[in-house]
Amino acid sequence: MNELQELKDEAARCAKCGTCLLNCPLYPETYLEQNSSRGKLALIESLADGDISVSKRLSQILSQCLICNTCGEGCPNQVKTEKIFLTARKELYAQQGLPLPKKLIFRYILSSVRFLPALLKAGSLVQGFLFKKIPKYSGLRLRFPFPLLDKKRFIPALPKKNFMDLYPPVVPAAPETMRAAYFVGCATKYIFPRVGTAAVHILNKYGVTLTVPRQQVCCGLMAFGSGDWESARKMALQNMEAFSGENVDHIVTTCASCGAALKKYYPMLFENAGKDIQDKVAAFSSKIIDISDFLINRLKVLEQSGSETIVPDDKKILVTYHDPCHLHRSQGISKPPRDLLRSLPAFEFVEMENAGTCCGMGGSFNIAHYDLSLKILDKKLTSLENSQAKILVTGCMGCMLQFMDGVYQKGKDTQVMHLVEMLDQQNFPQN
Repeated sequence: MNELQELKDEAARCAKCGTCLLNCPLYPETYLEQNSSRGKLALIESLADGDISVSKRLSQILSQCLICNTCGEGCPNQVKTEKIFLTARKELYAQQGLPLPKKLIFRYILSSVRFLPALLKAGSLVQGFLFKKIPKYSGLRLRFPFPLLDKKRFIPALPKKNFMDLYPPVVPAAPETMRAAYFVGCATKYIFPRVGTAAVHILNKYGVTLTVPRQQVCCGLMAFGSGDWESARKMALQNMEAFSGENVDHIVTTCASCGAALKKYYPMLFENAGKDIQDKVAAFSSKIIDISDFLINRLKVLEQSGSETIVPDDKKILVTYHDPCHLHRSQGISKPPRDLLRSLPAFEFVEMENAGTCCGMGGSFNIAHYDLSLKILDKKLTSLENSQAKILVTGCMGCMLQFMDGVYQKGKDTQVMHLVEMLDQQNFPQN
């Protein structure tokens, strides 16, 4: 039985009850049945039965999904919608291929340890010509029309040095109590090296020596989500090989999307491989841990002596948290980040309404469907404004980019930060 037929059998478990219509962040923006999980599952069944054929229109419909798994999480019949949609995209890719730009990016750029850094370093030198500064928001806007990018979009400035330029392959702690490896991820490496720096500072303070393998590449999530599993497997194998020589029990991540790829999606990529490969993947994925989980449940930071600093309630700054889909739903992590934020004496944590709903980023969804992406984000921004928080914290680089863009579009002053930036700026832990 081929994969398409297997998809049909799983999709047929959908009772067409419409629960997914209530949960999906995309459907309320269009009210089109094709943008619901129920509608997509019906199309996949028809494709498997031969009633419809592969087409650009079908590819476009299946691309209009954030893969946030809100539908799967709330499905009464527990239909594996996430796996169905990802595998369907793989089948479409096998029959149609990908546009040339995506193929070049996935196969030759993201998998290279040399070409991508050189390309982005060159970009940092010419960005002053292509973009204009937005001083208030510490970002950039396009000066000229650019393919696939909306001219009003907020774009972070590229730093002159990426994370790998700033740190050696081993970042020692003194005294050392533990060794762990660090999967940096593309966005941290090239756009937000300050997040990686904050992670190094915090972990070193707790005696964790970090090893940072130089041969690590993109996690492969964008290729995987686009149906190009071949390129995703190539990157996965490169990453597993890069970390194979590290004698550590934990590989720490600071990006929820990278963590989900390494921990959850790598086993899916190789589920039809031989036992040797599957065992290798399982051993690698079992070591992946988000830094919030690592701090709370491995280092037990909140059980150690903390600050005696007392800040009057009226002097505390309100801070809230957004749950990345790839952290909350894919990895089951939502409490550790909140516990860490609540431990900061100068801040008062407030829960944002609908903190666990998708922000609309969805990786390449934000590029292909930018206006829809911002419409989904708009509800989150309303919740953020209602919380009256001055700082929004999250644990995913994609979510950070999305909220930074939305805050800029709305002309708000809300600061968007990664959890480890927040902790590092507060000199966490405070003894």
